[in-house]
Amino acid sequence: MGQGGLISFLYNPPYSMKKTNIKKLDKLWADKVKTKFMCEKCGKTTYLNAHHFYSRSIRSVRWDVDNGFCLCAGCHVLSSKFSAHKTPAEFVEWAIEQRGQEWYDDLKERKNTLMKYKDIDVEKLILDIDEKPL
Repeated sequence: MGQGGLISFLYNPPYSMKKTNIKKLDKLWADKVKTKFMCEKCGKTTYLNAHHFYSRSIRSVRWDVDNGFCLCAGCHVLSSKFSAHKTPAEFVEWAIEQRGQEWYDDLKERKNTLMKYKDIDVEKLILDIDEKPL
């Protein structure tokens, strides 16, 4: 393997995913989560964000629509009374009340599954996001 091939391999190994595909999936996931068109906590319809219940660094549920909440900016990050980032314990309690213990247990199980997505998986992930009912 020449130096150019080695550099390419190191920065885009065959077991990884290209940044362009990651960004594409992130946007598709966020758009799908926001199709609720209102904050799931307070009902506002402006400044909507898609929030990951489990961190987006956990690949097994990064693009799982069940791992997403549509929140206004206040309920996502700004409010010190209730926000997914500033009051995470309250957010978790509220999320389980809203979606149920079974949702939480199922998502937690999927979160604990090791997943190594590759570029070849992108089309299936796109279909999973598109076809998932909200």
